[in-house]
Amino acid sequence: MRTFSWNGLLILVLAWGAIHSLPLYAEEDYEEEEQAIEETVEEEEPVILKTLPKKKKAPAPKKKPPRKYFSDNSPRTDAGIFHVAFAAGGNIYIEPKLNATTNEPVGDYFKDFGYQGGVYFDYDYSRMSDNIPLALRGFLGYKYALNSTHIFAVEGMVRRMFQVSDNADFGLGAGVSLATWFRQTTQVTANETTQIEQTVLLPTFIIAAGFDFNPFMVDLKWMIHRFGADQTLMGAEFYFGVRL
Repeated sequence: MRTFSWNGLLILVLAWGAIHSLPLYAEEDYEEEEQAIEETVEEEEPVILKTLPKKKKAPAPKKKPPRKYFSDNSPRTDAGIFHVAFAAGGNIYIEPKLNATTNEPVGDYFKDFGYQGGVYFDYDYSRMSDNIPLALRGFLGYKYALNSTHIFAVEGMVRRMFQVSDNADFGLGAGVSLATWFRQTTQVTANETTQIEQTVLLPTFIIAAGFDFNPFMVDLKWMIHRFGADQTLMGAEFYFGVRL
């Protein structure tokens, strides 16, 4: 009986020690696992979130210009710089005197002063970037000359331009004119004097020189209608005008 009691007491002591040692082992295992987790977290690099760049929108495709047929939209380089001028001035003409009966020249010339006015049309190439020293000039006007002679003229010429300064040009030109002359002439037949109205279409050769200085212009013309012994018909015309 005594032997059983000592054995039972020993069993109870061992059982009590085993029961109280279990939490210690559990706590140690938990601490080891927690430390291992912390070391793993420390070893991992922090994750940095980067914002993605915004995608650029692709440019819209360029629309092709509509096709054009039978037309040229390229800038004109052959038109020149266009000017319009209104001008007026005086003239002097000479014409051979004729015998009223025989209509033959008498060896003398009739001289008379007159006036005229009209419109100039200029295409100037000398002020273009190509620096072509040429200009085209047209004229449309009315002239009064040679004792009640009314002249309606259309003229055209080509001019060689010389740049005098930034705003002034000098031009030498040559051209032709087509003029209609209306006048009255005196004719003596059988001792009777009669007035005859004449309408003459007279071509003319022109030599001209002048200055263009905006907004003004000056032009001097030598008009040769006929040339020959006792038949020369010519005149000088001076114009002063304003260019637009």
